[in-house]
Order: sequence, then structure tokens, then C-alpha cells
Amino acid sequence: MGEIQVFLDADVVISAMLSETGASHAIINNRKVKKIISNGILKEVEASVTKLNISPQVARDLLKKIRIIQLKTSKEIIIKKFRRYVYDEEDAHVIAGAVISKFRFLLTYNLRHYEINKINSDLGIVVFKPGYFLQYLRSLDKF
Repeated sequence: MGEIQVFLDADVVISAMLSETGASHAIINNRKVKKIISNGILKEVEASVTKLNISPQVARDLLKKIRIIQLKTSKEIIIKKFRRYVYDEEDAHVIAGAVISKFRFLLTYNLRHYEINKINSDLGIVVFKPGYFLQYLRSLDKF
């Protein structure tokens, strides 16, 4: 089996910056996992780095391990197309990024923000918390 590919929500990236011992940090530092975020997620992360006084060097080092894609569609179109998968339409860009990346997994700590069963059945994307994803990797002997 090849590389496992995951789309990351901003909270996962921020968590990895705040703790070197958590599941998020382990996933981002796992070379067998291809990580991706969108430009919208990057903006959220950058705002949190400033707000939480995270070291800019820590942020840069971690972000080097994550590929960033550009969502070129307008916010209005993203919301119209993906709002049925979220409880707050401001999170629609996360689903858009996961769909555009064509990855099978979306990692987030905020499961309650998403219609996870609908995302899986309609889009074929499995939504996991990072800790559960680590368990999945271990079951595949990928960690």
C-alpha cells in the first residue's frame, strides 16, 4: 500500500504546533502520510499562530511538511456547493478543500461541525479525529 493521504482542518495543524506529544504532531511528522491544507486553512492557522503566540519558527518548520492547495472558487460558490455537509457554512471551505484534494481522509478535532456520515456516503471521505486516525494507521502497520 502506498502513501496515506489526508486533508487537515486548521485545528489539527494548530494542535501540532502546540504539542510535540499529541496525535496531530505524530501525523504531521509521519513521512508515510501525505498532508495537505488549503489556502483558507492556512489563513486560519496563521491567525492562530499570532493569537496564541506560537513561535514563527515552529510554525514554519511544521508547515514545510504540509502541501498547500489553492481554492480558486469564490466563497459564495463553495458555501452553495458544500453547506449541506456542515453545521456552520463558514466551515464549507474545509469540505471543498478535502474534495479538491481527492484524498480519502479529513482529519479534524471538530467532528460536531460536520455531517460526517453524509460526507462519507456522498463524497467518499472518512472524517477522523487525529487519535483515531493514528489507530487506523497502526492497524495498517503504517506508523
